Amino acid sequence: MLQAVIFDFDGVLSPTSLRQEKWFRHYSQIHHKEWSFATFDDFLAFYNQQCALPGGVQNVYDRLDLPCNMGDRNHPVWPAYEAFNRDNPSGLYEGMRETIEEIWTLGQLGSNPLQNRRLRLAINTSNSWVSIYRDLQESGALPYFDAHITEEVLRAYHGFDGDCMKKPAAISLALLLGLISSEEEYTLHVGDTRNDLHASQKVVRLNPAKPKKIITVGASYGYEGRDTLEKGVELPGGEQVHFDHLIDHPRELV
Repeated sequence: MLQAVIFDFDGVLSPTSLRQEKWFRHYSQIHHKEWSFATFDDFLAFYNQQCALPGGVQNVYDRLDLPCNMGDRNHPVWPAYEAFNRDNPSGLYEGMRETIEEIWTLGQLGSNPLQNRRLRLAINTSNSWVSIYRDLQESGALPYFDAHITEEVLRAYHGFDGDCMKKPAAISLALLLGLISSEEEYTLHVGDTRNDLHASQKVVRLNPAKPKKIITVGASYGYEGRDTLEKGVELPGGEQVHFDHLIDHPRELV
């Protein structure tokens, strides 16, 4: 029996790529930097390419010669970015709230409150809670989620040491599975990047000697697109893995 559905936020629940392009254009103007991208697709291709490299989003700032230190929460970029997000909500994809509501409703059928068997919904994101709360609240989707892992949770987690704890590190999925009391092989993880696919492999939660794989769903309407997601990813041992399912629209998840 399916026990839970875990959603990425950026590119899966919300079209935040549009806001990212708007933010970097805005931040470039503040610092008097030339904007060299002719179209949104040009920027997104550049953004995805840089985020796939070690360093992630920090590479985008560096290549655009914009001041940022992703490891320093006291850097001026953070309050500026969070204020920009508050003033420029992304909302959810068309049909997403209805999708969440329908999955939640289906998950109540045959549930046993004494055994906590109903389907749980959760969010796994590297965003801060304040940056996603408004989009979830105003869309009406917030009450359907049982738990979330955000930047604040990972930062507060004992043993946090920077890059190794950042999503899509498998530790964020392991923590979330514990929060919602779900087993890996009975959980869907909906992501929109190959990094999300990579993080879903060999998740260690209860027994380090027996890591398990989460069921993976690739949202091709997100950041990387179907062509890229279909390529899958190569694990450190050389094994090539692919998404178990690909969807082109939120409603297909039902």
